[in-house]
Amino acid sequence: MKRWSRWLRAPRGLLILLTTVVALPAATLVWLGVWLLQQDRELEHQRRAEILQDASVRAINALDRGISELRFRLADPAWPSTAPAAGSIHVVLTRDAVRIEPPSGVAYWPTTATLHETPTEPFREADAVEFQRHEFVRALDIVTRLARSSDATVRAGALMRKGRLLRKLGRIDESLTTYSELGNIASVAINGLPADLQARKTRCALFADQSRTDDLHREAAAIDADLAAGRWRLDPENFEYVEALLDLWLGPRRPRQDNRRLFAQAADWLYRQWATSANGGLPENGTHALTGATIVWTSTPDGVAALVGEDSYVKREWLAEAQRAAAPAAISLLANADVRPLRPSPTAETTLLTRSAAEIGLPWAVSISLSNQTNRAPFETRRRTLLAGLVAVLVLAAAGSYVIVRTRSREMTLARLQSDFVTAVSHEFRTPLTALLQFNDLLDDSADLSLETRRDYYQAQRRAIERLNRLVESLLDFGRMEAGKRQYAMERLDASLLVRDVCDDFRIELKGRSMALRVVIDSQEHAVHADAEALARAVWNLLDNAAKYSDDGREIDVIVDRAGDAVSIAVRDRGIGIPSDEQGRIFQKFTRGAAAVSRRIRGTGIGLAMAQHIVTAHGGTLKVESVEHHGSTFTIVLPAVAQPVVSSASSLVES
Repeated sequence: MKRWSRWLRAPRGLLILLTTVVALPAATLVWLGVWLLQQDRELEHQRRAEILQDASVRAINALDRGISELRFRLADPAWPSTAPAAGSIHVVLTRDAVRIEPPSGVAYWPTTATLHETPTEPFREADAVEFQRHEFVRALDIVTRLARSSDATVRAGALMRKGRLLRKLGRIDESLTTYSELGNIASVAINGLPADLQARKTRCALFADQSRTDDLHREAAAIDADLAAGRWRLDPENFEYVEALLDLWLGPRRPRQDNRRLFAQAADWLYRQWATSANGGLPENGTHALTGATIVWTSTPDGVAALVGEDSYVKREWLAEAQRAAAPAAISLLANADVRPLRPSPTAETTLLTRSAAEIGLPWAVSISLSNQTNRAPFETRRRTLLAGLVAVLVLAAAGSYVIVRTRSREMTLARLQSDFVTAVSHEFRTPLTALLQFNDLLDDSADLSLETRRDYYQAQRRAIERLNRLVESLLDFGRMEAGKRQYAMERLDASLLVRDVCDDFRIELKGRSMALRVVIDSQEHAVHADAEALARAVWNLLDNAAKYSDDGREIDVIVDRAGDAVSIAVRDRGIGIPSDEQGRIFQKFTRGAAAVSRRIRGTGIGLAMAQHIVTAHGGTLKVESVEHHGSTFTIVLPAVAQPVVSSASSLVES
């Protein structure tokens, strides 16, 4: 395979020719196949569009027919006396009255019932005594006499005042009894509310003040039941007021009847449209869709007759018939208010055609969808045949293209890595060489330097030379390792002694960086068969790697341990760490992480690769554990020698 790759890489003209010979016919074949598939798909879409268009016409006709039949029934004078179908109410508007069947079907009414308010004239004396003179007992005597009046309005006003005065006098039970008596009067209004509702509401307020929770819940629940049964004909404002009180008294668990609210909103909309019209009436025939309800009306000699149907009614009376007419397509109705489907579309369908309400003259927009599997069999057969032919012809072209692309990709990757390697090595050489030149200039230009200063300069030059020597030896050793020509002088040695010696030498490299290097060695024997120079180089490379990727002031730990038949040498730093997606590539030659490039950290990209070569040649493994921004731990694991080696190692920690 290597010879074949070299042969492909050698003549660039041959690569271009081979690429042209393979790629052009394959590209042409793919283009023809895609074109044919596109044509077939467009034909299928056209056929489905025709089915949807026909289905939409049939569905719209069915819906229009159902609404027309309903209008015909609404025009019948006997219609208001018929019972409303499930999920609907009847609304009849005339100049004299608003009629809703059933009355309990709505939460509130567009207009309130005509009730006489209690008069104020008979109570002038009692009110003056109560509020101006604060003579509650005398005022109580006055209203008690008025409570015997035969006039219901006077009696209701007197009972209301009597209950209030008894409450002020602290006679709570008598006050509750008085309000109960007032609760029997339903034909009078007090402050806009029916007298019986006003009395029962006041009883609840008394129970709440007295902390009589059970009595409060019982009375409020009875009011809620009568409100749901349509006992009182309240307008929207009074209804919301009573609702708020019941929510306060009965709590959030109070059951809601949203369908009654929905019907009330529809009846209120119809009444307001009719009442605000200049001639006192809506258009002769009409429809309107609200969120969750549809209104259909027609004019009558006396006013307007209308039906309000919620979604269940629409589905049962009209949508079901429209769905049968639209088969095999599926139909959904969308309310104009919020474009909410009245019937959820199945997940296997895709909406392909929508007709707006203005376009079709219905209260809803109509969405027609068709299953992806409908009328698809003949198209699928043709496509499978075409695809099978394309796949059979493209296999050979794909194989050839794969060889070319893979070979070319390897070339480009290798060229990039080699370029990065040359740049890195040049930088590594430049640093010690620059140091040598600087110290030589200092020695030449300063003849009066002291002996101690000259010794420091010579030591600095020596460190630079040793660094150059290590770099050159590393490059030569790595070349021999890659070629398989590196010979190892294996001997039995104490890994702990070797590690301490390497760490002592490496501390010189850390001079001036305020970085602590700690060596931790347990009390067991650490004998291994190894090449001392090679193993020391592997440990040095791990230390150098830890120092480069750690900030000043951080610590590096070297831990020598023995577990069973293995000796481990771990180098742990607290530096920038290695991202998880890079940990699988860091042992490849010339590979450097993104952080090394972005932070301009020196290095050649062969240190870890060399360490792995050495450890593998010694029959061991090199592992890495790293968390980004929290440091890394590289661990060399080598087989231990069975017989103990005489060593001075003991359990210690060096810093």
